Amino acid sequence: MKNYFESLIKTRQSCRDFNDKEVEKETLERIAELAMLAPSACNSQPWKMYLVSGEKAKDVIPALQERGHNPFLEKAKAFIVVTEKDATLKTFVSSKFHSNHFVKYDIGQLLAYITLGAESIGVKSCIIGWINQEELRKAVGYPQEEVSNVVVALGYSDCEIRDKKRKEKEEVVTIVE
Repeated sequence: MKNYFESLIKTRQSCRDFNDKEVEKETLERIAELAMLAPSACNSQPWKMYLVSGEKAKDVIPALQERGHNPFLEKAKAFIVVTEKDATLKTFVSSKFHSNHFVKYDIGQLLAYITLGAESIGVKSCIIGWINQEELRKAVGYPQEEVSNVVVALGYSDCEIRDKKRKEKEEVVTIVE
């Protein structure tokens, strides 16, 4: 158990080759339950997750493929559409920062929990940021006051784990003593 997290982050990768196995509703709900544990500023949880699968998933795909982008999504079996909502912060925090100051960071945390939670139960994922907002809103039905800047594609895959190519530690880490 001690090295489980390390193993999880080393094996999780963006999947662009899903197989034909469907993602069951219960599995999507489990991923969302794990993601709900993500931290957020003042526990504001400024998000909503729309779990999309089955025939409805096919309606989401065109909203993520504008100008021929993301052709691999044709094989995705499910999506978690993440929408942003206004954060409700504690008074002493909101007096210093606008209520949306932390939302993008909170959404980033949520995405990490979605993708790692999915990986932990064998579901592969890919974060999609190329979105036609109006087409997506029409396909999913979220209200005008919510905005989605990110969707997570989900499915199963038989792909081998690729070597992770990262910058050298010296390029991205500085120790300050």
